[in-house]
Amino acid sequence: MAFRVLVAGGAGLIGSAVARQLLSEGAEVVVVDAMGDQGDGRTIREERVQALGAFPKATVVTADLTLPGAADDVFRETSPAAVVNAALFPPGGAGVVSMLEAMRTHEKPFLVHLSDGALYGAAASPGQPAREEEPIDPGRDPVLLQRMVEEARLRSSEVPNVILRLFGVLAPGAPASRFPQDVLETLLDGGEVVLPSDTPRDLLHVRDAVHGILAALALRPAGKTINLGSGRGVVPSHLVRLMAERAFHPARIRVETAPERPTRIASLSHAGEVLRFQATTSLETAVAEIVAARLGTPESKTNCPRPVTPAPRPRRAEEPKEVSRRELFGFLRRPFDGGRPR
Repeated sequence: MAFRVLVAGGAGLIGSAVARQLLSEGAEVVVVDAMGDQGDGRTIREERVQALGAFPKATVVTADLTLPGAADDVFRETSPAAVVNAALFPPGGAGVVSMLEAMRTHEKPFLVHLSDGALYGAAASPGQPAREEEPIDPGRDPVLLQRMVEEARLRSSEVPNVILRLFGVLAPGAPASRFPQDVLETLLDGGEVVLPSDTPRDLLHVRDAVHGILAALALRPAGKTINLGSGRGVVPSHLVRLMAERAFHPARIRVETAPERPTRIASLSHAGEVLRFQATTSLETAVAEIVAARLGTPESKTNCPRPVTPAPRPRRAEEPKEVSRRELFGFLRRPFDGGRPR
């Protein structure tokens, strides 16, 4: 059987980027999405699906995997060797339960489940990186509570899986409702940018996020929970000024002092050890691509542009050697066996 990956939530921002990269490398991809109005909205989801449907090895399925029998039908008809769950299921619903039951029935394909770095609560000491082994604290946020429940269900399931906690994602071409695209729109309109706080945030370029997800899909570290972030703190006002400079618009910034959920910077030691992952896209490059995508300049024609080659730098002995795209797809073409490579 040809190598086939099912991407749940494949019309979303991350899911569509993962599907597109897999398709561009020759994998068969089943894009499954409920095509609802949540998130970026149905119109944008339809545009992403249309773009993915242009690939000859893409199969697009409109289905709500939380409905009884829907996941079983999809898995029986498509028989994927692996699954990337990028779906954001509604709070309080069945979530991943139906999908896990279907996967147990259909040869237990390896699952890469995307969770949220926002699950980490306040640091025990100022500036402490968020480590996977520390307790999580979803507070009263219904979306984070749903994420916590889903992680617990995955750990108790028989399906081989890895949980990736993604931190904030920067994506050229993303809708204006997302950060920092909403900030750019305010700058272009000549308005004042209002920030809820100026606390540093961990922001990861979507290209790096996709690379980390594919590394997990290829290396299959079953039973692990791994952070995917940049590992760097970005002060929001600095990001706004970079965007203003790139867009040739003045920046007027006001920072509010209303209390908000604490933001954390990811510890990437586990990601480096297990996935050989490191974020390589600089903030300056990300900003340039976001502005270029909005203004329609030739620098960025898609929301997942081709990689910009970083300047070489010496590598410390303890740093992981990043897994290359060629290595990734060499791993991916091998058969799966209970989450472990043969």
